[in-house]
Amino acid sequence: MANRHLHAFKILLLLVVLAHLPGCAKSVATISTARQAFAVGDLKTASLTLQEVASGNAQIRETAELDMAVVELAAGAPSAAERRLRTMRDRFDAAAKINPLSETAAVLTDDNAKRFRPAGYEEVMIRTMLAICSLAGDQVDAESYTLQAINRQSKLAAKANMRGLDGGNIYQPIAIAPYLRGVLREATHHDYDDASRYYQLASAVQPTFSAAAIDIARSKNGTHSAKGHGVLYVISCVGRGPILHETIAPTTTATLAIASSVLNSATNQSRDDNDNQATENNEATEERETEEVPALPNIASVKIPEVVIPESPVANVGILVDGEPIGKTETLTNVADLAIRQNKAEMPWTIARAIVRRVTKEATVAAVGDAMGLEGTAGSLFHFATASAWSGMEKADTRCWGLLPREIQVRRTELPAGPHQVHVVPLGYDGRLLANATQQEITITDGRNQYLIVMAPTEEMQVVYHAKSMEGQGSDSSEPLTFSLSD
Repeated sequence: MANRHLHAFKILLLLVVLAHLPGCAKSVATISTARQAFAVGDLKTASLTLQEVASGNAQIRETAELDMAVVELAAGAPSAAERRLRTMRDRFDAAAKINPLSETAAVLTDDNAKRFRPAGYEEVMIRTMLAICSLAGDQVDAESYTLQAINRQSKLAAKANMRGLDGGNIYQPIAIAPYLRGVLREATHHDYDDASRYYQLASAVQPTFSAAAIDIARSKNGTHSAKGHGVLYVISCVGRGPILHETIAPTTTATLAIASSVLNSATNQSRDDNDNQATENNEATEERETEEVPALPNIASVKIPEVVIPESPVANVGILVDGEPIGKTETLTNVADLAIRQNKAEMPWTIARAIVRRVTKEATVAAVGDAMGLEGTAGSLFHFATASAWSGMEKADTRCWGLLPREIQVRRTELPAGPHQVHVVPLGYDGRLLANATQQEITITDGRNQYLIVMAPTEEMQVVYHAKSMEGQGSDSSEPLTFSLSD
């Protein structure tokens, strides 16, 4: 009996400690401030703030690191961004393989207690952004990254199918990865069949991308560009991408069924563990036989993360070369749509996890009340007050890669070899110019590609250009061109 009271005291002490744990509102506000600074073109503030977040809060360190890579790319340091993203990719992959994480802390608190794991679309976008960073830098591993993005999306679809979900819809191929792979295959001047195949895949995924028809026809004809000409690709990361906000979701029959299945599985595992000791202790067998699955309390709603797309007036990026307008970038991949579709598909399991946490907390509080000998009205009041306060401290896990673009867009332009003045300008949804143009001088080489990366979360744009030499050598030597309405 003494041990029973001691165990109850430990649990109660845990509840008190949990009640006094500091919240994460300050850290969330800090990372939000960094993201807002990036949106208005203040890269220095964004960088300093993200460094502070990464060093001061382990729970959101990984999301700050991912955001930092986008800031580095926008600041004209694509190789630094590539190194950071590669490190994050390897770290997440290693964690997935060894899976050392315990769900205990998350059950006692909420999902924020778990180590951050990127969502499926974020895993794919890590590899996609790696390809873009490579194109803006030495271009050595760009093709490998595009293949990694394609394969990752396929694996996610296969896993979703195994869970009974429509993996082909939730994780349908993204157009940007096969398109860039087609661009790089075509640039070899001999792998035109491969290029055509990847262009066709991109067109099938994103049929509204009108330039794909021209790309397919050109690659089938085995022509990269006219003699004495090269190609400029403007790749624009447009708009503010998906973030997560806390919201309230009602429970449903489906989510309660999932939660019940999880609890049944956990109880069966506990019984299997007891079986290993039953031969040594008959009382353990009797106790095991009385175990029951915890009853689901009457839960009407739970806190969950919801995808939100911050407003941005930028629809496309207009392009002028040597004073002549050549068109605007077209959407190849809608990152916001990827996030919304996946979040919706995963919602039943997200809600079910919240229900399981509530059941576990209710059962823990009931055990404490029984151990303390609380019965009748006193026991009911204790149970209600403690369980409500404990559950009320829950926060939805809103950690995410918040500096992804809303869309990734592309424009291909064939130009005569030699120097050119390129102007890019943010365009609104009505086609009007939102701000003055940003200028960049480029040099086109006969038969080769050049890549201009435009970061346009809002009217404030950054342009990243790396003049790749004939030998393919280069470094982060170019300075980003910042744009301001006051210019």
